[in-house]
Amino acid sequence: MKGASFFLLPAAVGLAAFSFTRPASALGPLDVEVAARVGGGTDPVSLSNNGPGPTVASQPNAAGFGLGARAGVSIDWFYAGLSFMDYLGTKSSDGSSLKSVLYGVEAGYNIRAALFTLRPQLGIGGYSVTQSSGVTEISTGASGPSYTAGSVYLEPGLTALDSFGLLLIGADVNVLLLWPSNGFMTQPAFTAHGQVGVKF
Repeated sequence: MKGASFFLLPAAVGLAAFSFTRPASALGPLDVEVAARVGGGTDPVSLSNNGPGPTVASQPNAAGFGLGARAGVSIDWFYAGLSFMDYLGTKSSDGSSLKSVLYGVEAGYNIRAALFTLRPQLGIGGYSVTQSSGVTEISTGASGPSYTAGSVYLEPGLTALDSFGLLLIGADVNVLLLWPSNGFMTQPAFTAHGQVGVKF
């Protein structure tokens, strides 16, 4: 089910993007972008021993390698869009693992030079981290397959894009900041992704 939703999200956003018509460009040049993203990040969370999950000996990275998609519209210099990233995370030596999902909106400022675009932007949305472990917590004797906690994220960053006809390629670098939540403590993280998609 999760795999199906991962592929349905970009398809639905892409279909919605095609519903935009060129006559709406009375406000300025209008471009629709749909792109897949692949990349990774450093660890944005630090589990608390008082949180919902068991204590772990060595914490895995909740980000690591990730796959995702984004779609949005540029009207002249302004960009607004939707973003989704599924970070597969890593495992620690004791078998516990962390993974995370980000979903939200983005807004940015397009600085264009010929076909090249540089875009400072800000993302904001929901962040979910899941800890899976077979470890039994000594203090309570409880064990379970997974524990999930949520947060709000802010992600200021910089995206560089180049287009060749309909083809769009690019890369982005960002700082990921989480609003503290019960179950984990936060720390600034860095993410970077490559992008391939279409622009029309």
